[in-house]
Amino acid sequence: MVKAIECIYEDNVLKPVGKIQLREGERIRVTIEKKLSFEPIRLKKKLTSERISALRDESWTSS
Repeated sequence: MVKAIECIYEDNVLKPVGKIQLREGERIRVTIEKKLSFEPIRLKKKLTSERISALRDESWTSS
């Protein structure tokens, strides 16, 4: 069985945000996935597939 449970890391301990269904002493495997700390942006107008393809094909360089 696989189930995702949101947790908060405090005082060196992972604490579930809500109630979880586990028995005392039950062994589990934990996988940690860091949650993104920002909200997605909202576009003013819809992008066309052509514009998306053009953006994908652009070469980006960092300065």
